[in-house]
Amino acid sequence: STCFVKIKQEAMKIAALIVLLGTAEAFNAAVRPSFTRGSAIHAEIGETGVAFENVAREWRCKYSPGSSGGPGDSASLKGCQAVLDEFLPKLKELPGAKVTRQVCGGCLDFKVSIVQPLEEHGAWADADYEPLESEFMEKLKAVEGTSLHETQEITFEVL
Repeated sequence: STCFVKIKQEAMKIAALIVLLGTAEAFNAAVRPSFTRGSAIHAEIGETGVAFENVAREWRCKYSPGSSGGPGDSASLKGCQAVLDEFLPKLKELPGAKVTRQVCGGCLDFKVSIVQPLEEHGAWADADYEPLESEFMEKLKAVEGTSLHETQEITFEVL
């Protein structure tokens, strides 16, 4: 039907946007849209069988341990959490966004993932994740004791 063709064309634009923004480079494969459930937009990474409908933007850094040698008294981890606390209300306002935080006490990772359905994520990606990403990363970099500040776009599926 005409409606299906229009939706498929829109999905192709979104998949092309993801390819241009580097998601395909991260997986070293082509991303192609498909429709498998309801009206949600799905994409597949080449012929791998890896299909997804959600994309996450991850912001991460390493924090330094506290004087105990662990995370429990880490001033830099406390600073990372304070930055997240400041931005969390704004992140939750992004269309369809679910925010997760991952902290590893062993390798000292602090990660924030903003997960959105493919369609909604495409609009934020088109805006280069601004203004939130640059502001968040600037504040994260200012936290004393943090290093290796990075961003990444990845698929994110609950299986």
